Amino acid sequence: MRSPRRIRVTPEMAAAHDLSTDPPPPDALFWTLWNACSQIAQQALETPYIQGIRAGTLDPTHYGAFNVSDAYYCFRGADDYKAVVERTADPRLRAFLKSKYDSYLNYNATFPKQWRVRDPASIVPFDICHDYCEFESAVAANDDPIYTLVAMLPCEYLWPWLASQLPQPAPTNLYASWVADNLGFGGAYAIGNFLESYRTRHPGSVDPAKATEIYTQAMNFEHQNFTAATS
Repeated sequence: MRSPRRIRVTPEMAAAHDLSTDPPPPDALFWTLWNACSQIAQQALETPYIQGIRAGTLDPTHYGAFNVSDAYYCFRGADDYKAVVERTADPRLRAFLKSKYDSYLNYNATFPKQWRVRDPASIVPFDICHDYCEFESAVAANDDPIYTLVAMLPCEYLWPWLASQLPQPAPTNLYASWVADNLGFGGAYAIGNFLESYRTRHPGSVDPAKATEIYTQAMNFEHQNFTAATS
């Protein structure tokens, strides 16, 4: 299953929102945050879940349970992004967050057919997934809206990074499509470049220390969520 959280940046979207899908500049906040958490990313790569995908030996029950739990995250995420859109004054940030919300709605519409779940009410997520959702909801409800992008950046970049660290899977690997579908950094780079342009237009709007704290917490949740998948 591809990462549902990544915005699929089409040429039309890039033109409408003046987005660049090129790697952000070396001194961008994007890389500062990632480098501060690279060890956590490595720990996520080494989890039995990701290594099971690599070898094709992951128990399908664990894979299915993870994705149903992740559906809970996606349903909750749509609500969070709707909430943050409604309280965002900056028109460009509002439009970008609205694109994120729309991407969740589109993806969530696939769950009834693919995983036979219609809404979060009947899903029992991993405890850590529930806590992750609560954290993200708190950021969306209480912090400046720009920090919602910071909170979502770990999964936006981590999932394609994980896929990029795995060798080309054999055609017989049941999870070959997971690797293929999660390759591609354009969506994450678009967010990183948007953050830079936003900081230029609104000097002092993003506190690097606060951004690092939010980003690190989200990265820890990502790692712990992969760990929970086979626990």
